This record gives sequence, structure tokens and C-alpha cells, in this order.
Amino acid sequence: MANPAAESKRLQVINRIVSVLQGILAGSDFWYTPGEVAKRFKHWSECTKFPTYMVFSSSGGEIAYAGEMQYDETFYVSVKGIVQDNLDTVTKLERSIRDIRKAINDDSISPNAGTLGALAVQVRIDEPPETDDGYLSLEGFGFFDQKIRCVISGDFGEL
Repeated sequence: MANPAAESKRLQVINRIVSVLQGILAGSDFWYTPGEVAKRFKHWSECTKFPTYMVFSSSGGEIAYAGEMQYDETFYVSVKGIVQDNLDTVTKLERSIRDIRKAINDDSISPNAGTLGALAVQVRIDEPPETDDGYLSLEGFGFFDQKIRCVISGDFGEL
């Protein structure tokens, strides 16, 4: 049996977020080049380069009928991050969050083919991240989870 011709819009958006994060380069626009971007959970002990970003399809959202057998789906993408800095974990954490927000925002306002601006009706960050220095703060680790709200539109074969 053949596979469908195209990936779902949800997966296209998730894959684009991964690509956007992988494209971050430290310099005049961003603080840090990511050490790794993964589409899976990585335990802190697996991480050897920082910051490490993990991208997930998060729970939550809704589907609404938009007419003519078209639907608008709202869902969340979660970017979990691990940073390490033995002297100032808070600054590393906050700068990493800012880098992610800027990169996602820049791509979401671009109308170019393949960007978040073209793939989704809306991509926005509408809540602050959850942060935690947890029980590993003595080792300089910091953790965060930034949720990204995405709205896509299409029929159920596309969504």
C-alpha cells in the first residue's frame, strides 16, 4: 500500500519549527546557536551540547468547522529546553527563550512558501514559559517549556 502524498499540516508546522530552531545562529540577532534540536525527549544526562531544544506536539487546542467542509484546528507545539551555566543559569535560560521567540516570530510573519507564515493561519506565543532550575541547579542546569499556539485550516485530509 502506498503512503499518502503529503504530510499533515500539523506535522509540517512541527517540522518547520524544528528547522527554524536549527537555523538559529549566534550573532547580531541571536544569543546562542543551539547545541541540538530534537523531536524527542532527551534526559539532561544525554545532553552534551547546550542549549538543547526538544520539540513536541503538545496537548490542547480545538477544531472548529469553518464551512464548506473546511476546519480550523488550534493546537500547541511545546519547545522544551535545557541550558547549562554554572555561574548564571537564569541569564542563559532567559536568553535562550528570547532566541526561540524571535526565531518563531520572524518565520511566522514571513509569507514565503514553506514558512510558518505560509503553513499556518496563525502562529503566536500567548503565554510565558514554564521554567525550573529543579534539583539540578547545583550542576548549573535550567529547564523551560515554551508553548507555541498554532492555527491551521483545511479539510481532514490536510489537517
